[in-house]
Amino acid sequence: MKKTVFSLLTTISLILSIDTHACTAFQLKSQEEDLIYCRSLEFAEHLESDILIVARGTAYLGTAGKDKKGLEWRVKYGFVGMNQKDLRLHVSDGMNEKGLVAACLYLPGFAQYQEIEEEKLDKTLGYWELPAYILSTCSTVQEIKTVLPTLIVGQQPTPNMDGKILPLHFYFSDRNGNVLIVEYVDGKCFQWNNSLGVLTNSPPFAWHLFNLSNYVNLSPNNVASLKLPAVEITNVSQGSGLLGLPGDYTSPSRFVRASLFSQWASVPKDAIDTVRLGFHILNTFDIFEGIIRDASDKSKMGEQIPVEHNTDITQWIIVHDRTNLKTYVRNYDSLSIEMIDLKKIDFAKVGVKSVSLKKDFQPRDITQNAKPLEVVEN
Repeated sequence: MKKTVFSLLTTISLILSIDTHACTAFQLKSQEEDLIYCRSLEFAEHLESDILIVARGTAYLGTAGKDKKGLEWRVKYGFVGMNQKDLRLHVSDGMNEKGLVAACLYLPGFAQYQEIEEEKLDKTLGYWELPAYILSTCSTVQEIKTVLPTLIVGQQPTPNMDGKILPLHFYFSDRNGNVLIVEYVDGKCFQWNNSLGVLTNSPPFAWHLFNLSNYVNLSPNNVASLKLPAVEITNVSQGSGLLGLPGDYTSPSRFVRASLFSQWASVPKDAIDTVRLGFHILNTFDIFEGIIRDASDKSKMGEQIPVEHNTDITQWIIVHDRTNLKTYVRNYDSLSIEMIDLKKIDFAKVGVKSVSLKKDFQPRDITQNAKPLEVVEN
C-alpha cells in the first residue's frame, strides 16, 4: 500500500512540475461506418506548419546519431500531413493513401527513447522520423506491430533545435478503426491497444485509463431532482449529469473529457456530418493566447524578477476521414477549415510538395445578401 501511495504521489508531482503541451486526439464513427480521427496540436513556439504531400518512391534517410546515417527507405504509400519549420520533410500528424493515421503527442517527464547500437545503425531512425516511416511503409496497425520490434528509435537530439530531445508518444490508427499507442519509456518500447481511441499527454496511456474510474458517476443525462426526507431539490439547469466533469486544460482532465465526449456524442449520419462533429468537439479543447501562462526568472539590473509569458495555444486542429481519404485542417490565425482530398493526388509522381494554410482572419461579408422578408398573413 505504501509503495502504491508513493508511486501515485510521484506521478502527481511529475504532472505538476513538467513542461507540458496540450494535445488531444480521439476518433468518431458515423452511422454509415465512416471512421474519423480528430486531433488538436498545442505548442508555445509557433511551428509555422504547412501541409506536406509525399509521393511514392520518395527516398528518406534516417538519423542514427551525430553525422551517422541510419535506416534508408523509400515511400511505399503516399501520405499527407502537417510539418513544421524545423522539420520540413517530417510530419507530426498525417494520413496515408491506405487510410492509416500516424501522430505524435507530447509525453514530458516520461519519454525516453532507445539506446543507439553501432551494429544496428541501418535499423535506426530519429523519433521525429517515426511517423513518416510508418505512413510510408505500413497500411494497418497489425503491420506496425510487426515492424516496431525491428526498429531502433534512438535517443538523440532533434536537428535544428539546439540539442533538444522532444518527449513524445505515438498514436496510430488504421482504416478498420484499430488504434495503437506506442510509448518509449526508460528506453523500452510499449504498445497499447486502445479501443477507446483517445490520447492526450503525460502521464503514460495506462495511467489515464485507470484514472477514468474516478468519473464513473458522470452521465450525459440530466438529474431531475434530489429527494431528501424534508425537501425535494429541483434541477433548474442543463448538464446536471456532468457535475464534477474536470474543465481545466491539464492532460488528465482533457483525457476524461475527450473520452466521454467522443463516446456520448450523438452518432452522425455520414462522414461529413461526423467531420463537423469532430470540429465541434475539438472546439471545447481550444486554447487561446493568454489563458495559460508561465513565470520564469529573468535577470534585470542584477535582480531575479518573475516574468510572465504565454505558453500553449491551439496552433491547428486536424480531422482525417480515413474512410473517404480526406484531411481537414483549421489553424489558429484564420479559423477557416481547409481540405485535402487524397484521392485527387497523383502519388505516383515522385517528390515532395507543400501547401500553405490560410493565415489571415477574413470573415465572409454577407451584408449584401439581405432579402425582403415575406410574411404570410394567417
